[in-house]
Amino acid sequence: MQELTKEKYNGLKTLFDETFCPTFVYSILEQTIPGVVYVDDQTFPRSFLIGTESGIYFIAGNQGNRAFNEFIAGYYEEQARSTKRFTLFSSNDTWDRVMNTILKDDLNQMKRVAFSYQQKPSKTDMVPKGLELKRIDEDVISNSTEFNRAYYEEYWDSVSHFSSKGFGFAVLHGNHVVSECTSIFLGHNRAEMDIYTLEEYRGMGLAYCVASEFIEFCLKNGIIPSWDCDVCNNASITLAAKLGFKPVSEYSIFYSGKS
Repeated sequence: MQELTKEKYNGLKTLFDETFCPTFVYSILEQTIPGVVYVDDQTFPRSFLIGTESGIYFIAGNQGNRAFNEFIAGYYEEQARSTKRFTLFSSNDTWDRVMNTILKDDLNQMKRVAFSYQQKPSKTDMVPKGLELKRIDEDVISNSTEFNRAYYEEYWDSVSHFSSKGFGFAVLHGNHVVSECTSIFLGHNRAEMDIYTLEEYRGMGLAYCVASEFIEFCLKNGIIPSWDCDVCNNASITLAAKLGFKPVSEYSIFYSGKS
């Protein structure tokens, strides 16, 4: 398998634009974050495997390429022996069947739903008294329990890299970070949202508060907010609807351990 250069990606951009493609794929292809890209140039259509350094992958292209499919199986076995994370996003139902065939019962399968941003949420002064809304910076990160330094090192390679390229917003109670919405990935003019609220602060509308601030920032800067979640995550689906998102498609992920 060969690595796909940025020049080759530019020549194949239409292929990626016409298929379901998670935001992290563009983050890698646009070299916003480090990652790996494998392509089989011996067949047409081509087959692709694109992955982050944290172990999140996307597979697309020619599903009937036997040599490439065997490469995927061997790649997964190598990751499993090293006890590394392996979470694979499938681009369609045909790839789902291929993965179930070549990986058999080694991985769990989960359905997720992708949303399209449709309309701006209502924006009011929603921060309860005694709490403060701030843009995420290194001080906020140092006081966070969920989106902490380890989180940004996993998905952005470093806190400083996130600070220079990414963005997000948090609600603080004193120095205590109680709710956050951050850009887990940026690419193709899209910002994928990741949200977390401490359990004891849920039910106060804080997730809506930080998410609507995130969306407001996106719209002011010509960025499209992006939202995906598990099909069974009713709380996330409900929040997405309140924020102006509508479900547009479902897709599968295959994972071992952490998804």
